Amino acid sequence: MTSPPAPNRNIVRLWAASALSSASTWVMQISLFIQVLHDSSPAVLAAVELVGTLPALAFMMVAGTLADRFDVRRLAIGSMVAQALCVLGMALALDSALWVAAAFYGLQGLSNTFWPPARQQWLYGVVPPASRAAANARMGSVQGTMTVVGASLGGVLSAWSPTGGMTVACVLQVLAALPLLQQAKSPLTYAEPLEESGPQESLRKELTAGVRVLRDLPLARSVVWIGIAWGCIGGAYDVLLAAYATGPLDGSGTVLGALYVMDGLAVIAGTVIAARIVLQRHLSAYAAAYIVQGLAWGALFLAGHPVAALVLLGAMRLASGVIIALDTTVLLATVPAHLRGRVSSVHMTTYSGMARLSLALFGVLLTVSDVRTVGVCTGAASVVLGALWWWRRDREAERRYATEGADNAPATT
Repeated sequence: MTSPPAPNRNIVRLWAASALSSASTWVMQISLFIQVLHDSSPAVLAAVELVGTLPALAFMMVAGTLADRFDVRRLAIGSMVAQALCVLGMALALDSALWVAAAFYGLQGLSNTFWPPARQQWLYGVVPPASRAAANARMGSVQGTMTVVGASLGGVLSAWSPTGGMTVACVLQVLAALPLLQQAKSPLTYAEPLEESGPQESLRKELTAGVRVLRDLPLARSVVWIGIAWGCIGGAYDVLLAAYATGPLDGSGTVLGALYVMDGLAVIAGTVIAARIVLQRHLSAYAAAYIVQGLAWGALFLAGHPVAALVLLGAMRLASGVIIALDTTVLLATVPAHLRGRVSSVHMTTYSGMARLSLALFGVLLTVSDVRTVGVCTGAASVVLGALWWWRRDREAERRYATEGADNAPATT
């Protein structure tokens, strides 16, 4: 097992900004979900989710290109401010105009697309190469930590007032910009210089550079394709969980909030475990986590009691935490520094695009089938995908990943 180094001030500030932004998103989403499900069906919720997330797809590749070519600090701060304005619009429209709120939801998602690639380049600029795997794992723990805090707060606030929840989400989003402003003038000590080879490429070539480079990077390509495959399943995660909690489990916003709390705690545990997995075991752990994730997710929909559902969701999200922590490290291990933003955006774009298609599909399926059947089928699909990824992995890329990573790995204890 490796012992991750202590975090420095720059990482803590990026972590804090991510945490506050993630908490805002969770409070906003739960408030929106509860408001929709109070008056409408899960199929309508799927439609709102689809309308609210489609606009981001058009800008994900652009976001990665900008993160590779411009000051990531300004890009990140601008993303936070724009998201705060959009959440404010949702708060004002939620009670009276659901589809106007959904439109602001779409604009918020669009603004948020600029944050992950900018944050990733910013993180790699302040973290030495030997500490990046541990830093990625810590950043992955943000999702779990703020799922606990944001989902708990969102569940309580939405039970009182979904509009009140939206207002709190807006305040949290404003606060997320403060740590970034504190760090805005700090140098990016470990940022690799951009490669300048000849005249500037056309915009089209700039946008597609991340796709073209994947042809020569089998390991990164495999992470992208399993992301596409998981997008077929994960796109309807929130809708399925909300529908199951308020339907077969006979719950309310409190039950849904409890499930998200378990979700967050398990993800935190998974990222902690992943940070201590020796580098030579990264890829096998990554594949195994997909299999465990699918088994537990499918079993969740066979449980008929909230306690059993909590335990199974915990097992499922523990495996997800391992995936979250290792995903970025494995994806970017062999990618040139000047293309990391674009390759990250390719991964997010392909995953999110397939997730939106699957969300539309599941919205239709939920009108003709019950949530349990759909959930069990998606769990079985995750098991198959994990097994296929391990079977089809590139052995040479696997050896190179272990060898190159070992050269830069921190000391073990």
